[in-house]
Amino acid sequence: MKFVRKHKKASIIVLVILIFTFSFSVAFGKYFFNIINNYILESRNFYFNSSQLTINNKKYQINNWDGISSYPITVDLDNQKNLDVYTIGDITYDISYDCEDTVTCTLSKTSGTIREQSHTDSYILTVVPKQTFKEGESVRVKTIARSKTPYEKELSATYTLKVTQSNFSYSIDDEEGSLVALLHLNNSLTFYTVQTAFGSKQVGDKVSVEEYEALSDTNKANCYSAIVTLEFDPNVVLLDSTNPTILNRLPSNYQTTTINGNQYVSKYSFKMNAISSNLITFYKNDKTADYTYPIKNDTPIVNVSVQLPEE
Repeated sequence: MKFVRKHKKASIIVLVILIFTFSFSVAFGKYFFNIINNYILESRNFYFNSSQLTINNKKYQINNWDGISSYPITVDLDNQKNLDVYTIGDITYDISYDCEDTVTCTLSKTSGTIREQSHTDSYILTVVPKQTFKEGESVRVKTIARSKTPYEKELSATYTLKVTQSNFSYSIDDEEGSLVALLHLNNSLTFYTVQTAFGSKQVGDKVSVEEYEALSDTNKANCYSAIVTLEFDPNVVLLDSTNPTILNRLPSNYQTTTINGNQYVSKYSFKMNAISSNLITFYKNDKTADYTYPIKNDTPIVNVSVQLPEE
């Protein structure tokens, strides 16, 4: 004790180092145990995998949540090592989640089965805000899938949803083997803004949804709630040319790319109504690719930019 009192500063430093070393050892031990356990299970030809969940709790940052709308997270699971090697027999599993108090979480199901021949299964975790989140705020949710038969194995992931663009959000749904990727757009603004003056309305004036609906088509064209611009490489994905957004595109920012003598849309802009959603289909040139955003990819295959009026 005399030594400790005499060398108080040094003793504190040693104690901090010991605590850090112990914490690191526990975390590393669990990490190492999970890897060894997974190796043992795979040696028994048991494969319980996911492109999102991992044995050591993979972490994701989702930066395009609007903080208002519910956010669905689709989680896939499979029984394969590769296309030719997979688990013989069905795999049953349970699903759970851990959410912060500021949101409500719901599951599309609480258990599932990966059939031997179908190889895959999935579920949806939906995050519903209990409050309106502001720019820069975030919430953390975790989901866990535990196999029950024929062996026990746990996979998990933690998602941090951060509000970086209030009132507007987008995501891309896709999977390996799919011929199309689906772009979801959501505008939560509850008003329009005058872009070109008309009647008694001046540039910058707000127009409610009820007022907007009563306007003539000519005056509606003088207002906007959100102006969205999409840019993409037609060598990678091709736009569904029957989509209403391209049929009603704005003259500005419209670009095409010539491939083998044919012209394909590569960029265009359109107006999006207040409190509305759009679903736009893109045909994939490589159906083995998975362009899911933002959960599986850090950057989207379709670049989305939006002009919103000041509130």
